[in-house]
Amino acid sequence: AEYVRAAVCLRGLPKAKYADIDAVTTRMDDLVYSHFALNSKIHFVANFLPWHRWYVQLHEDLLRTECGFTGTQPYWDWSIDADAKDMPNSPVFDPVTGFGGDGKRTGSYEPGFQRCVIDGPFANTNLTLAMGWPNMNDPGNRLHCFTREFNGGEGNDENGEAIIGEMQVGAYNSAVMNTIYAFDKFPDMANMLEGLPHAQIHSVIFGDMGPATSPNEPLFFLHHGNVDRAWAKWQGRNATRLAEYTGFQDSNKTIPASITDAMPILELGDTEPIVKDYMDIQAGPLCYTYSSI
Repeated sequence: AEYVRAAVCLRGLPKAKYADIDAVTTRMDDLVYSHFALNSKIHFVANFLPWHRWYVQLHEDLLRTECGFTGTQPYWDWSIDADAKDMPNSPVFDPVTGFGGDGKRTGSYEPGFQRCVIDGPFANTNLTLAMGWPNMNDPGNRLHCFTREFNGGEGNDENGEAIIGEMQVGAYNSAVMNTIYAFDKFPDMANMLEGLPHAQIHSVIFGDMGPATSPNEPLFFLHHGNVDRAWAKWQGRNATRLAEYTGFQDSNKTIPASITDAMPILELGDTEPIVKDYMDIQAGPLCYTYSSI
């Protein structure tokens, strides 16, 4: 309840950055827009894991400093729901104790207001970054309701409703995670973690969780908390892994990555964070652990 309160608060504060971008209106939008604008520099490149570790910490810091948050950052171990083959009924989607459920068709023909989340603490809220359903992947911004579309609309029944099914649980169950933990090399672990369970969770919740503006979805930070936990768990199996970081800075694989690289953050801070400072969750600017690791 305390985390939800603070998350709602951040979405109600005015923006502090990006004065020249009209679609950025709230403090949360500052974070959402940054993630969107940096998309190609923070996904499918070496810094995916340390950058998002920094980003989740920044979000938690803002909850504390600007919304009086006194709790801890929750994470969502989706492998539990996957193993139970009951993802649509995950506790995180509970309308009372969780974050609300799937979006529902509203009957409206107005783009962006056709599949809205109508229960939970973020119900019936509007967003200004991204296009909204059914044009989630189109470029541009349009006022739209907070949207989810379980299973990404990959199949529809005779009434046009999405066939939800098991929501691709084979991509993020414990068997997949154990395969990831078994890798010896950072790039192998990181590429599978990002490309399979991480990506599939974005796809099966879809709606605002789908495009590069995905921090619009409140579950983004619980999802990435679990991605970070997986990396920390992998690191914990061998102390040398706290310094293991290889790969490329660009998706074309032309610029080798280094642990001394600065990470891009646009207007989110005055100084770009350095990868090496975000390798260990209990050193440098970080000081946390996970309840299960």
